[in-house]
Amino acid sequence: MNAPRLTMRGRTFLAAGVLVVVAATLLGFPDVTRIGVLLAVLPLLACLSIWRRAPRLAVARHVAPVHLQRGEDAHVRLELRNDGRRATLPHLAEEHVDPALGAPARFVLPRMAPQEVQTLTYPLHATVRGSYHLGPVRLGLTDPFGMAGTVLTLRPTAEVLVLPRVEPIDGPGLRRQGGTGDWPVPHMVATQGEDDVSTRTYRVGDDLRRIHWPATAHRAELMVRQEERPARRRAVLVLDSRRTAHRGHGDGSSFEWAVSAVASVAVHLAAQGYSLQLVSTETVRDGRAGEVLGVDVVLRYLAVALPEAGDLEPVLRAARSSAPGALIAVVADEDAEALHQLARARGSGTTGILLVLRTDTFAPGTEPRPTAELVGIARQAGWRTEAVDAETSVRTVWHHLARSRETVR
Repeated sequence: MNAPRLTMRGRTFLAAGVLVVVAATLLGFPDVTRIGVLLAVLPLLACLSIWRRAPRLAVARHVAPVHLQRGEDAHVRLELRNDGRRATLPHLAEEHVDPALGAPARFVLPRMAPQEVQTLTYPLHATVRGSYHLGPVRLGLTDPFGMAGTVLTLRPTAEVLVLPRVEPIDGPGLRRQGGTGDWPVPHMVATQGEDDVSTRTYRVGDDLRRIHWPATAHRAELMVRQEERPARRRAVLVLDSRRTAHRGHGDGSSFEWAVSAVASVAVHLAAQGYSLQLVSTETVRDGRAGEVLGVDVVLRYLAVALPEAGDLEPVLRAARSSAPGALIAVVADEDAEALHQLARARGSGTTGILLVLRTDTFAPGTEPRPTAELVGIARQAGWRTEAVDAETSVRTVWHHLARSRETVR
């Protein structure tokens, strides 16, 4: 706890007391001098009245849910426990809350006996995606006359993650490029030895019908056929984060549409059994653009994604180094050169889906860009491509492109 400080009222009393003492001394009024001394001493006595050892309080927060969708509500349960040996004084408490989640939570913390716990609750409302922190808690204590006060800051904080808007995409899976149906799911066998990679030693409880008799005769011990496991198909998601390429502001910007689209596709493909790889400015900077990430990690990256200065080259370089079964990109209609580079990132046999944002529809009154030309460039390179505007539904455009029978070039 900080040392007590005089409030504006306390400083006013102190200054008035000193001024009265000086004036009364100079003018020869000893009785008035006593009044000045009283005025000056009162603020000092107020400081002494609240000057005591800082209380030892433990803080615990429980947020439900921890991960929010934009527009959702959450509730925070704040628990304060007195770990000291003495009872605490009543305090005015304030929990810092980011303005994107609501107003600060203010409450009166009553007197607490040793080991007593006070539980307080307050609501949150998510309005803007991102990562936010709750806390610290500031405890304020003032004297009865309001002349002096002190503040105790309880540092432990908690994180609240507001995820981007995810539009549900139901229906069948992604049709492979140039094919008549979904990809056949490949299978792989977990190896257990060098003699016969498709078998392993019999274990108690194994189905006797799975005994591999040739391997059993060869190794003189019971061997069973190894179960095949489906190998997960991989999808690479590319997000265009160029600040100069996007238009619009806030939730209605083209960048927010792109983030929401990538998040929606990520959730859909994860449910279809795909492993995911996110290529964005953030993952490239963190060295994780080449890693397979869980859908929760992908959504966390998208929750904190921001448009940044720079070009698309680092992102495209990372995308070209991958060999996925599907490559999905959401880019702004900025320039043809970037589209040419992106078009070359799709390898042979890879299904490429490209959403080109008509950024002028996100900022009415701005000059249109050559979106049709960019769409043509991608289609000539074998991508399933469509131009989207501010009113386009992610679900609708995905259903159209994902089930397309366009052939590989």
